[in-house]
Amino acid sequence: MKSTTYVQCTLKRTAASTTSTITSYLPIAFAKHKRVVRLRDEQGEWTDGWIVEQVGDMLVEENELPDYRKAIRAHRQKTGDSLRRSKN
Repeated sequence: MKSTTYVQCTLKRTAASTTSTITSYLPIAFAKHKRVVRLRDEQGEWTDGWIVEQVGDMLVEENELPDYRKAIRAHRQKTGDSLRRSKN
């Protein structure tokens, strides 16, 4: 099975007079400057109109992609954010 190569990109989208900017890993086939792409959110819904503003230099194989869930969990454990808050 062939592994997909990804590259980190900065994307921008304007909707209803609001501009959003995000950083995401895209398959290299879609990581072209000024290309318009659709992105899937955490709920699996697709959003049109994201414009690739910047394309990074470093290529990453699919199995090397950072897992944001693990990073968030590790951050919460280190900072105590995962602990229950006391009610005052």
